[in-house]
Amino acid sequence: MIERRLCRKRVLVVLDDVDDLEQLEALAGSHDWFGEGSQIIITTRDEHLLTRKIDAIYEVSLLSHDEAIKLFSRHAYRKEKPVEDYEKLSEDVVSYAGGLPLALEVLGSFLYDKDKDEWSSALIKLKCIPDIDTIWFP
Repeated sequence: MIERRLCRKRVLVVLDDVDDLEQLEALAGSHDWFGEGSQIIITTRDEHLLTRKIDAIYEVSLLSHDEAIKLFSRHAYRKEKPVEDYEKLSEDVVSYAGGLPLALEVLGSFLYDKDKDEWSSALIKLKCIPDIDTIWFP
């Protein structure tokens, strides 16, 4: 159905977090499914899915520690750096998130305007979860 409807149209297709070859083939089976000049962008954590008919691969790295602190602080404090007395807690959260931007944004927004006891409690609960990748990237 996708091929039939889009074969003559120039489109931009974004397939985010693809983790299965069958999923990829069902949604973007071949270049000729789409009109001339179409672009297909695929994000995946499994580079083995990108072995066929790929024009270019762009690898996105995790955030550096300083970038992670800055992004987290924007969401947790609405400032560029941690507020006084929250530095250690911020370091713990950033370390837990492992440089993943979505995790940093969600955790920062969740902890915004909460006191230190709530932060500590949240960190204890988070540390009971074995692998953050399974939460943010199932």
